[in-house]
Amino acid sequence: MNPALKRERTNWRGLPGRLMRSLLARRGSIAAPLGPEWQADLALIRDTRKRVALLLNDAAALQIRIAVRTAARLDGAMAEAGVLMGGSARLIAEAKGDALLYLFDVFDTLQGAAPGGFSSEAEVRGHFGTTHGALAMVEALLSPYPDIRIRPGVFPSTASGLGEERFSFVHLDLDLPGATRDALDFFHPRLVAGGILIGDDYKDREVREVFTAFFAGKADTVMPLPWGQVMIVRQG
Repeated sequence: MNPALKRERTNWRGLPGRLMRSLLARRGSIAAPLGPEWQADLALIRDTRKRVALLLNDAAALQIRIAVRTAARLDGAMAEAGVLMGGSARLIAEAKGDALLYLFDVFDTLQGAAPGGFSSEAEVRGHFGTTHGALAMVEALLSPYPDIRIRPGVFPSTASGLGEERFSFVHLDLDLPGATRDALDFFHPRLVAGGILIGDDYKDREVREVFTAFFAGKADTVMPLPWGQVMIVRQG
C-alpha cells in the first residue's frame, strides 16, 4: 500500500476518538481507554450499579478499588463512613482481603425515632431528611463477604469501643462538614503509616475547607483528585 494512503487511513481511523476527546475536553470531561487488566474492575462497578444506587462516577469508584488493593498490603482494619445503599462498601469488600471492614451510617435508624439532643444528629436529619440506606438491604448486599462489622447510628458515637483499632484504609462520604471533621478527628490518628484515606464531596467548598484546615501543618500527603475526591496518605 502507498505509505501516504496508509497514513491517511490510520488518521481517519483515529478521528472519531480524537473528536470525542476534544468534545469532552470542552465540556470539562475526559475519556481514557483502560487496558485489559482494569476490565474486571469496570465489570464489578457496572454490576454494582445494577444492584444498588452507586453515586460515585467510574473514576472515583476505580480510585477506591486501587487504594484498597494498595492498603490491603498493610496491617490494619478498613472503614467506610457514609454507606448509603452499600455500593462503595461492596467495591471495598471485593478488594480488602482478610482485613476487617467497619461500616458507619445512620441507615434507617432515625426514621420514626424521636429527635435526640446531639448536634450531629440534628445536622444529619436536616440534610438527609428521609433519604437513607436500608440496613437490611445493605446487609443482604454484603452477606457474601466475611469480616464486615456494620455500626448503625450517628457517628462518632458508633465508633465507641474502637479506640485501639488501627486502619489501613478509610473512605469518607459523609456530605457534611461537621461529620467530616468528626471522622477526621477519629480516623486520622488511627491510620497506620502508609494508610490511605479517601474523602468524597471535595468539590463542596465547606467540606474542602475542613480538609484544608485539618491537614494544615501536617506531614501527610494530600492529593486532590479531579473527579471530586481527595486522597490522603499517612506519613510516619
